[in-house]
Amino acid sequence: MTSLLRIAFAILAVLFSLAAFAGPEEDVDALLSRMHEASKNADVGYFDLFAVDAVFFGTDLWERWTKPEFEALYRPYMESGRGWEFKMRDRRIDLQPGGDIALFDETLFSESFGPCRGSGAARLDDGAWTIVRYHLDITIPNDVVDDVVPLISAFEASRVELMSFNIRFGTADDDEDSWPNRREDVAALIRAELPDVLGLQEALRFQIDELIERCPGYDWVGVGRDDGESAGEHAPMLYRTDRVRLIKHGTFWFSETPDEPGSATYGNTIPRICTWAIFEPTGDSEAQRFGVANVHLDHQSASSREWSVRQLLGFVAPWAGTPTFLMGDFNTGPDSAPIRDIAGKGWSNTAETPAPTFNGFNDNATGEMIDFIFAPEGLAVDEWEIIDDRGKDGRWPSDHLPVRAIVRLTPQR
Repeated sequence: MTSLLRIAFAILAVLFSLAAFAGPEEDVDALLSRMHEASKNADVGYFDLFAVDAVFFGTDLWERWTKPEFEALYRPYMESGRGWEFKMRDRRIDLQPGGDIALFDETLFSESFGPCRGSGAARLDDGAWTIVRYHLDITIPNDVVDDVVPLISAFEASRVELMSFNIRFGTADDDEDSWPNRREDVAALIRAELPDVLGLQEALRFQIDELIERCPGYDWVGVGRDDGESAGEHAPMLYRTDRVRLIKHGTFWFSETPDEPGSATYGNTIPRICTWAIFEPTGDSEAQRFGVANVHLDHQSASSREWSVRQLLGFVAPWAGTPTFLMGDFNTGPDSAPIRDIAGKGWSNTAETPAPTFNGFNDNATGEMIDFIFAPEGLAVDEWEIIDDRGKDGRWPSDHLPVRAIVRLTPQR
């Protein structure tokens, strides 16, 4: 009996020894298990399992959150006592050369989503493993792909992603913020966001050409405000040819002679224009057509801005059966008379919380929101953003912050 006890104690000693010296794969395995347990129990310690520079990718294409963004969104959800449960079915962990990075993938099951896959990377910092990337995907069986893809196409065709961006005219002497130093940053921002329709302001013809060259898949419409061709600033619209089809387009001048290039009769000393277009989504023959009007109103004359908005609203009034979006640099704030006029005619600011959009190439935008995307009332805004991303060298892409919105094209019941 004494001999059996010695053997049992020896076995226990070995087991404790193995537990004490668990390998990195076991540590990462335990980390992922704690993550799932915390989410199931609505334990806010969940967020401590992610590195400070972690990124979480959700199941929707646009769902890419940094840790602060993800925590701001879901900590209140957890604090209300709600969590989410994914049961792990199997897991693979591959330690990378150097021993401080581990790649993983796991098959999961959710009562809400069915079979899923999680994948990502963990990193060893100061003796502790944390998650630096996590991708959550809803898997689609190959046998039903032909049924699912049309549903996705129809859904994507039911909404549009818009962006408005004053890129600062390219001949301005802005020292280190001059166009040649910002060009790649502006193009990179467009490629990162990939809006379906992008309205630019202050764009000169050579800037448009350079952006089109650097942003494959886009075409554009618009004219120069000085001569109706290529001279002067444009208010062009760039559009993704794989996402929308151009039906018709044009440009008019904010003046009593709207078809006369270069005209200005509302108190502004330089011409102001609106470039407009009608589009229809590709990929769905029954998709809703929509209109977009892109403007750059005067920066000095309040009277010009008021008359210009009245003209704009009169121009789009006949499009009542076509959802029409108004966007651009309005050079006036949310509480001004022109913006109140727009709201009074049935449009809403897609930005739920207005914030300054002019920063003058400085770190802090000041003043009011002057760049807008307005959607017809009744259309759901799935997402909106005032983009405050810097370029690769820490430089601001422009002296304005771009604004973007994803909006449903049909009223939601």
